[in-house]
Amino acid sequence: MEKRGQMDQKSKGTGYGAYDPLYPNGIMTAGKDGDLFGIRFLAAGKEEGLILDHKDFDFRTVGIGRMEPEQLYEFSWKAFGTTVKLTWCRLGKDCLFGQVDLQDGVSVLAELYVPREWRLQKEWVNFTRQTESCFTGELISPYHENGNPAFLFMANQAPRSCAGYNDRAKQLQDFKAAWMFRNVNQHDIWNDMGLSRMMGIQFEKSFSFLIKNGRAEDFLRLPDSGQQKLLLEQGKASLFRMLQAHSESALTGNGTMKEIGQVFSAMPAYNAIYKENTGRRYIMVDRPWARKEDGWGIQFNWDTFLSSWASSWTYPELAKENMLSGYDVQLPDGKIPLYSSPGAAGRSEPPITAGRSQHIVQGITLWKTYLHTGDKEWACKCYEGAKKANAWWFADRGDGQPRRDARKWGMLGFGYDPEAEMGILGASLQPYVAKAQYAYFETYDDSPQWTSGKYFVSVAGMEDLTEEKLIDESRYVCRYHMADIYTLERCCLYAVDCESLSHMARALGREEEAAYYEKKRMDMAEQINARMWCEEDGCYYNLKFDGTFSKRQSPDCFMPLMTGCVPKERKERLLQLLKDENKFWGEYMIPSIAKDDSAFSQQHYWRGQIWPPQTLWTYLALKRAGEEELAWELAYKAAGMLSKEWNRNGYCPENYSGITGECSGAYHYNWGMLMGLPLLEELIEFREDKVIFGNAMAPDGTELKNIPVDGQLYDLVINGGMTEVYRGNILLAKEKGTVVLDR
Repeated sequence: MEKRGQMDQKSKGTGYGAYDPLYPNGIMTAGKDGDLFGIRFLAAGKEEGLILDHKDFDFRTVGIGRMEPEQLYEFSWKAFGTTVKLTWCRLGKDCLFGQVDLQDGVSVLAELYVPREWRLQKEWVNFTRQTESCFTGELISPYHENGNPAFLFMANQAPRSCAGYNDRAKQLQDFKAAWMFRNVNQHDIWNDMGLSRMMGIQFEKSFSFLIKNGRAEDFLRLPDSGQQKLLLEQGKASLFRMLQAHSESALTGNGTMKEIGQVFSAMPAYNAIYKENTGRRYIMVDRPWARKEDGWGIQFNWDTFLSSWASSWTYPELAKENMLSGYDVQLPDGKIPLYSSPGAAGRSEPPITAGRSQHIVQGITLWKTYLHTGDKEWACKCYEGAKKANAWWFADRGDGQPRRDARKWGMLGFGYDPEAEMGILGASLQPYVAKAQYAYFETYDDSPQWTSGKYFVSVAGMEDLTEEKLIDESRYVCRYHMADIYTLERCCLYAVDCESLSHMARALGREEEAAYYEKKRMDMAEQINARMWCEEDGCYYNLKFDGTFSKRQSPDCFMPLMTGCVPKERKERLLQLLKDENKFWGEYMIPSIAKDDSAFSQQHYWRGQIWPPQTLWTYLALKRAGEEELAWELAYKAAGMLSKEWNRNGYCPENYSGITGECSGAYHYNWGMLMGLPLLEELIEFREDKVIFGNAMAPDGTELKNIPVDGQLYDLVINGGMTEVYRGNILLAKEKGTVVLDR
């Protein structure tokens, strides 16, 4: 299975997954030659007179079960007071088996279609009913040299009704008129072209099915009824075995680790989307975003890279693909745009995101993912992209001005280059407030560290402010294309980026480059210590262009600890601030602004809520500072918050209330995994030449099973201060404290 690090999509033939961003309750096939077919399952309630389509989908009610990318999928959703459940598994190179479980009073409409209807401008598709329970689709195209791609859908029962259509709206309209499709056979003519671009199939009771991809000639002779029955019975048995195998081999543990394992197994598979233009999978932020992006998934900059780090714990091949997808959208100047949406007009290219990047996480996520995979060929590709991204921040904008270093102090802030998106004329006409608010998108959006939080208000309805008008802590300076502030998060993440690239360069045998990036790390650390420390308050602060501090305290104040260059006496004062329960420490950690800040009570987005990335940065800061007990406490509490929401609601939240710890934002967000990542890293540390198991602070009875390391699974048990490591049922080592195994 893929989670062993063995999955290669090309060698597997057709890819299978809920790759259509709008339809997690569906299956999209991705052939190696770019041939796509899909099936989506819609619930229909006759008494309610409604069809539950993607626009009506309530993501608060979905159930995400056992999942593995392209291998296994278990998903349920609420419809008309009942639950509909879809489960499927891969049977082979080009085949899968699935079943849909439904209750009385609900019909399921199985729609056969071709994803991305724009394809049909150059290609044609014809779906036909071949027998009572067999349907085929053929993609008729001049672009396929090896014959027309084809698709087979076979059910274990004849549907109540079915029909082929050329227009989806007409298909659903006709169904609602009679609450069934008109039954058809292979001899019917659907439209003037004699083609049926989609097929609607109605089932009123639970059913199982088989899907197979191939070429048109493969389905000229269909299996007879006896063969069909046998194939479906074999598929059912395979599904049972795979569900059992997953339960036995997925990352799991006891207590909090049980839910963390489930999250790390389910979320990457659930949010994995297929990008047709590259033939690559990537992990989108979460499903509801597809509604906002014209039916396409969305790929944010730092979300993408952070998802690779987290996913490398369970699906290293998906993690590698996902990271490469981040570099797929890298612009020629090295910038990785704020976000992209593949295929959606105006979303992947200028003018939408070319003026902004986002947080500097390419280096650390590459290094961490590499430690899990050990794949130097892949790492080389990503390393070149990460180098270009690192260089972009200080590169000459074309007028002698560094892109994000207005005063040329060797430090970084955030900004926006409107001419890159709008051209010179468009940029000159753009309101000042728009430029300011778009600049905030390069960082923590509405954080009170630099903005009033008004960016959610429509730019069109806002006052055209002048350059001299302060927006809370910062102003946008047009001649610099920057907000009037150097930020801790940007400077510290850049230093960490340089350090990670130095590690990566050394692993690739590039010693000169390693030394180069190490010097850049030290240079940035020197500036942070020289300019951003406030002796009076015992705190690092964001720095305005006039040399004064912006004294809003946030988790960013502790990020200099991540650089490893904070003097001891400063470290002690920072830790005192961090442990103050009136500011940051407590039951729920870490709030995005100090508790005694006026913005904390708003609990809106970055104004007081708890965010997984900031929690991760604080954890890394504590680890680098050698504060093992505090790091463990933070990791354990963060994982507990994620575990509670997953156990209670099946949620992997985007963020949390800083007051109640309740989940907020999106419900199944990719980086929600980051709340569990520190605890995993506390129990297993990956290094290039070894893996360290255990932690002296872990409570007795701690278990973590099926830890993937270099294609094999290990178990960890901690009892009485002793750490035991197993592979299979074989005890490999038992040591006091930690166990170190060579790779």
